Amino acid sequence: MVSDLCSLLHAEFALSPVMAAEIECYVMLADESSASMDAFWVPVDQAFRHADLPILRIEKERGLNQYEVITQVMSPERLVETLIAIRKIIEQQAAHMQLKVHFAAKPFATQPSSGLHIHTHLADGEGLNVFHKTEEWTSDYLRHSLGGLLATMKNNMPIFFPEAADYARLDDVDHVPKIFGWGVNNRYCALRIPMDPDLYNKRIEHRVACANADPHAVIAAILSGLLNGLREGIEPPEQEHGKLAIGADFKQALLATPIR
Repeated sequence: MVSDLCSLLHAEFALSPVMAAEIECYVMLADESSASMDAFWVPVDQAFRHADLPILRIEKERGLNQYEVITQVMSPERLVETLIAIRKIIEQQAAHMQLKVHFAAKPFATQPSSGLHIHTHLADGEGLNVFHKTEEWTSDYLRHSLGGLLATMKNNMPIFFPEAADYARLDDVDHVPKIFGWGVNNRYCALRIPMDPDLYNKRIEHRVACANADPHAVIAAILSGLLNGLREGIEPPEQEHGKLAIGADFKQALLATPIR
């Protein structure tokens, strides 16, 4: 399905999606000393390299024993393969060292949740990014992509939150969607446009999916939202600023979506 959606975007709009991801997880090390972290993550990094995975870096995250793997940019098809391989390699190393690993959205009530953030832009036939934004103006491609993603988000929540327990993630204080909308460098929004001084090199960070979501389904849902937005010229709501929504609160916006 991902390949089919990429083909449709190219056939109908002469555009190619370019993606990257951040996936979080918990690895239950004995402690967070450099020695303990290196004992686990150095072999994992070596396995990533051996598998020729396009990994940008591995970072310590906010939670106790929480970590994040960040990929380089690539095609959606390659990103699906990469995310599946990342999880497999981490789980294999954890099994080898007899450690527990958690990709669940909210494995610990008192610790931060884990997400799968997908970064996307659309490139033209020359490989140039068509997502542009100034203070006063946002390109049609970017606006309609934001509109399409928001218009399809409610129906895709079972993909982004595959387990009923995942919805506990939304009770985190920060770093999770609180606003059903979009904003520049606003981590409280479901859709964030990261800060970049280059006005002609913007991207959308889709911050909704949980770390345990199926990468193929998540990426297909995002591509479908982009395609629908471009086809229908869907306009997004006004940009959100700060922590309080001028539009819809994220959880309130989901009331029409059954939570399983």
